[in-house]
Amino acid sequence: MEQQSAVKRVNVTRWRLLWILIAAAWLFVFLKLLVGALFEKNTSLVAAFSVTNPEAISATVEITARYPEESLTEEQKQQLIGALAEEILLTIEEEPEIIATETRQEMIVSKEAKAASTELKVISLFPEQTDGQKTGISIGAGTRNYLYARISLNESLGTVLTYKNLLEEALRGLSCTEISTTIQLIGDYPGYLTLERRNEITEEILQTLGAEVVYEYREADLYTVYAYTGSLDNYITVEGKKINLHIAMSQNENRYRTILYLASPILPDTW
Repeated sequence: MEQQSAVKRVNVTRWRLLWILIAAAWLFVFLKLLVGALFEKNTSLVAAFSVTNPEAISATVEITARYPEESLTEEQKQQLIGALAEEILLTIEEEPEIIATETRQEMIVSKEAKAASTELKVISLFPEQTDGQKTGISIGAGTRNYLYARISLNESLGTVLTYKNLLEEALRGLSCTEISTTIQLIGDYPGYLTLERRNEITEEILQTLGAEVVYEYREADLYTVYAYTGSLDNYITVEGKKINLHIAMSQNENRYRTILYLASPILPDTW
């Protein structure tokens, strides 16, 4: 009896061990798929840019958002700019500049440094004039207010995504809507690259981000590719098609180099 009991206990232990191994195997597969999905979703524009090994490089994040309140005093505008500056650890040392017309007013704070330049704005768009009456620079009912931030980096390009997240979070905390973000990366290569080499660089970027081409013009004097990828969140819609990746190249004749532009969703003022 004791021998049978011992055999039974051994069999039970073996079955338990087998089930533990099976469960561990399924857990490993699940975690692998999960990590793979997260990695694919968070593959950054900066990582895709770095794959192509450009030389001189810079990065810019540009964000515009609508502020919900219509009536703002000058002091309130300064406080809004101060809130954005505090989020990105920017020290404001000078009084803001104010540029005003009959239909628009901008309060601007800017700072230049060796590694980065920053510009923060509150933009007020006044109601259109009616019946010959001038709105002047009175900020009241019907005024649309926007917050604007632009940071350009000459070093540590990876931090451009950190600034993007910090600014977007700050704007949401201020109850802003219509948040529009553009990231632009610029690098260059020695000499004038052949069309074949340009295509190789483009394909490296597309493959890294899992992107599909939407529109393309691959000529020596006009090289630009619009694409879409699920790895990047923001996008615009053109003719019913989503676009959130823009690759362009041009030649710098003075320096005999080829310039690479990579942006999401698209390069400013290009559509």
